[in-house]
Amino acid sequence: MQQDKISNRIYGFPPLMCKDPKVLILGSLPGHESLDHKEYYYSNSNRIWKVICGITGEILPESYDQKKAFLAKYRIVLWDYYESAVRDGSDDKNIRDERPNDIVSFIRENSSITTIAINGFGKYKKFGRTLERLLQEAQLIGIRVLRLPETSGANTNYGWGVLSNLISEWKCMMD
Repeated sequence: MQQDKISNRIYGFPPLMCKDPKVLILGSLPGHESLDHKEYYYSNSNRIWKVICGITGEILPESYDQKKAFLAKYRIVLWDYYESAVRDGSDDKNIRDERPNDIVSFIRENSSITTIAINGFGKYKKFGRTLERLLQEAQLIGIRVLRLPETSGANTNYGWGVLSNLISEWKCMMD
């Protein structure tokens, strides 16, 4: 795991890139299981891979290399809003002293991105509105910032525990 043992500062991953990305899915910061295995959304309890497969009609990839190829096929990039933060455990509620990634520069460098899908209503509330403002200030007009339900298996409120409900809500990122 990438962690500064003295401060408990956790560092995320670089973007999981593809050629000519269209969609950027933003989380907050990888959980400990993902950090330990050096893979985005490693935990089987997170349903992001099942959601994207449900949208595309593809079979769930098994290996991380297959997952990367799958994302590239659909021009999807995974990244996190925070470059690093101090956090005990994996819960976003424990994030403090966060340092954001430079999403605006990333979008400028990858002008094919037309959609940013924020993985979680709470994340949208925490940084989505700020991101929309920063994009507007940077005159990056026409980029959709979507507020989508969290794919974490812990999110079962309001029917989000049902995979088909998540898939229905997330489909708009491919429009």
